[in-house]
Amino acid sequence: MSIIFNKVKNNSNKFPSKIAIVDGDKTITYSALIKQAELIAHFLRKKVNFNNLRIAICINEGMQLPIIVLALNLIKATIIPINPGLHIKQIQHLLASVDANAIITDDQKKMDSNDFNPDIVKINLTDLLDLKFKNDDFEPYFSLLNIDSLKNYDQFLITLSSGSTGNPKPIIFSEENKLARFDQTVKSYQIDDHDVVLCASPFYHSLGQRLTFLPLLSGGTLCILKIFTAKNWITTVKKNKVTFAIPVSSHLHEVIDPLMEKPFQFPSLRCLVSSSAAINDEVKRKLFEEMPCEFHEMYGASEVGTATSLNNSQAKLKPKSVGFPNIDVYIKIVNDQMMDCNRNTIGQIIVKSPLASSGYYGLSEITSESFKSGYFLTGDIGYLDDDGFLFFVDRKKDIIISGGINIYPSDIEVVLNETFGVKESYVLGIYDSFLGEIPVAVIVSDAESKSLENLLRKNVRNNLSGYQRPIKYFFKDKVPLTSSGKIDKRVLRDELNSLKLNLSSKLLALYNSQGSN
Repeated sequence: MSIIFNKVKNNSNKFPSKIAIVDGDKTITYSALIKQAELIAHFLRKKVNFNNLRIAICINEGMQLPIIVLALNLIKATIIPINPGLHIKQIQHLLASVDANAIITDDQKKMDSNDFNPDIVKINLTDLLDLKFKNDDFEPYFSLLNIDSLKNYDQFLITLSSGSTGNPKPIIFSEENKLARFDQTVKSYQIDDHDVVLCASPFYHSLGQRLTFLPLLSGGTLCILKIFTAKNWITTVKKNKVTFAIPVSSHLHEVIDPLMEKPFQFPSLRCLVSSSAAINDEVKRKLFEEMPCEFHEMYGASEVGTATSLNNSQAKLKPKSVGFPNIDVYIKIVNDQMMDCNRNTIGQIIVKSPLASSGYYGLSEITSESFKSGYFLTGDIGYLDDDGFLFFVDRKKDIIISGGINIYPSDIEVVLNETFGVKESYVLGIYDSFLGEIPVAVIVSDAESKSLENLLRKNVRNNLSGYQRPIKYFFKDKVPLTSSGKIDKRVLRDELNSLKLNLSSKLLALYNSQGSN
């Protein structure tokens, strides 16, 4: 029997009437969860006649998703979550890239599309949800499945990376790998069967997977938030007495104001952890210093899981750090020649972890380039201080090289975020015929743009070198995000480059006029 299903089934035996999942106004007990998963597993094993089951899930978030995941785990299928918002041709491309032989979808148009490979078995979600128990003395269906319990489960789940830098890469996870990540999270944040865990991230992202498995494996309650808004998040935490959550950084930026307005209005909330991207300094300070519950910042990547953690006491000593390496995790900083950097020297962050993925499906060359000597090359830039704490600087791909000078957007964003009226700021390099790239800033604010721009220019003039000062400011109500909640700088950069702005003359004037901006 599959380990994850068996652990959840053991929880069902201990807590049959306990609520396992909350989805809005709908709930399901552990007993009903297991019975429904077994029923679906039996149906799927008859429907998909392959020895090597590779089944994609392309459905909207909700209670039905973890039920199906458990069913697929029971029959030892390789689970391939796919963003249902993708175009049918994109989905077909992804199915081919991971050799999927079946797909579960809740979109009839996708089912009927001629773009689908006819060899792929299409399963309508409605057919699975309409399955009924035969009687109250339901016979466990897993006994009928004739599954080889000794079969390796090295490809339990394949996660398609967000693809913000190109084609998504299929990250392979074994069942053992996901269980090891579960164990790390339980130990790091003292998760047990009393916890109500909020999941506001999609299952096709590794964070959504972690937050789905965490409560079900520990005997707690999974609370699903299908559509994130700050109001929805706050209401859900209060209503369902959520105890633990790992919001992505963009969610934290949205909920910080209502959280801080009345921080003691969330008595159930005992621990928050930030994830996916860096949070700005002021949000970080408020969460560590003013939030009555425990708060952690972490650094990691889908390929290696959580690599560092920063708790409240550490944050007092190292407020700009993203934490100290977790147990059995090793972090090095290397230069472009893969030579180790000295302490306090900026270079690429590479991570060695027992939680690392085995690589990318069907991409052996990219796997070899990304994993070297047991270390994963994150593509992030940072440094380790004398005490071994990690400091994140930027994504390597986001570094702006202007006239041969490296410019780190995060150095500029810190200054911009300190300007009154700025909600969010993002600095990126756009094409320039004279210097290759030039820094520009995208500002999210409700303030009047002209007066705010004057304040911004004054602030950067007083705090940044001439080469770091954005040559132009763009003001927006919101910025594009990836499906995992990170700022999509690629989309933003393409949008600004399409304007074909000729800023070289202004830049030359900037460099030729000391102190001007």
